[in-house]
Amino acid sequence: MSPQLCEFHLPLTPEELLKSGGVNQYVVQEVLPIRNLPSQLRAFQAAFRAQGPLAMLEHFDTVYSILYHFRSIDPGLKEDTLEFLIKVVSRHSQELPAILNDATLSVSDRSAHLNALKMNCYALIRLLESFETCQTSLMDLDVGGKGKKARAKAAHGFDWEEERQPVLQLLTQMLQLDIRHLWNHSIIEEEFVSLVTGCCYRLLENPTISHQKNRATREAITHLLGVALTRYNHLLSATVKIIQMLQHFEHLAPVLVAAVSLWATDYGMKSIVGEIVREIGQKCPQELSRDSSGAKGFAAFLTELAERVPAILMSSMCILVDHLDGENYMMRNAVLAAMAEMVLQVLNGDQLEEAARDTRDQFLDTMQAHSHDVNSFVRSRVLQLFTRIVQQKVISLLHDKDMVPLYG
Repeated sequence: MSPQLCEFHLPLTPEELLKSGGVNQYVVQEVLPIRNLPSQLRAFQAAFRAQGPLAMLEHFDTVYSILYHFRSIDPGLKEDTLEFLIKVVSRHSQELPAILNDATLSVSDRSAHLNALKMNCYALIRLLESFETCQTSLMDLDVGGKGKKARAKAAHGFDWEEERQPVLQLLTQMLQLDIRHLWNHSIIEEEFVSLVTGCCYRLLENPTISHQKNRATREAITHLLGVALTRYNHLLSATVKIIQMLQHFEHLAPVLVAAVSLWATDYGMKSIVGEIVREIGQKCPQELSRDSSGAKGFAAFLTELAERVPAILMSSMCILVDHLDGENYMMRNAVLAAMAEMVLQVLNGDQLEEAARDTRDQFLDTMQAHSHDVNSFVRSRVLQLFTRIVQQKVISLLHDKDMVPLYG
């Protein structure tokens, strides 16, 4: 059967594309030998010049074979494939608006463009992930840090870290189109959203993503996920993934705080703060007393999030109070620090309404109570927090004489 008449199902693993699936389901016919790949890529390029992005329907096996042999092929072929796939996806994103607005578009043409969209994005994203995996392996080989960049450049033929941002921006551009109309009933399949967002999360797992030189990549990831959140119902999936990453990747707390803060403000997705905090609040304090890595990630995230968006976080503080009675001192410190930020940044005026004054007083009373915490780190932290409050003259609003010993 012609590939143009088949339906391309996004696989969970690359191997699934080699197996015979359901009726009319696309299957890779042959994994091409390495020696044939340069000529087959040239044939794909020629077909693209003649047919445009739909050429992928006849040449997907070539790209699949390049991905299959990725670690063994010449760096020049890898770079040529990346540049070409960027060109293919870019052209498709330019042509799709007119196609999506064509009231006379036939069912077969719509299906062809849907298959091409899925194939093109799948190929580009898997190539991105292959480069990233290879780059991470090279970095791990040189623990000392010397020659890392040179070794990576020699392996790829170019500096991969500089190539990630354009790919992510291109995928963002594609997601901003009304591509859902290519699917039946305009309901985009969850697997497609997972494909695109999944590559973002995999990039975030790289410890070097937090480095200053990768700021542009971080911002591109944040904006891509922001579009997924606002246009493709990615809220719950993002919440689950963020919780998982905070538990397992120590470097990600500040990176995720920056992303969540941007989504809550620039993208109008305040609800994601509540969802994440609800998940953290529901974590059993006894469980976190055993999971020091998870507690450390959550604590760092909450502390920095309170500094960034205290007003948004404040409505969810009631969910976190159970952690003040938990055994993990890092979580207690984080909740107390969040309360202090709210006193400093939100609940700090003379014209506060009664409800806001009550909230402020409750926060301060809670902080005061923990000045006698069993843990010395918590006691010290409370003293630091009250010192900040005094220095910023918020303490002048208080009349509780019991607090005087804390701040002199």
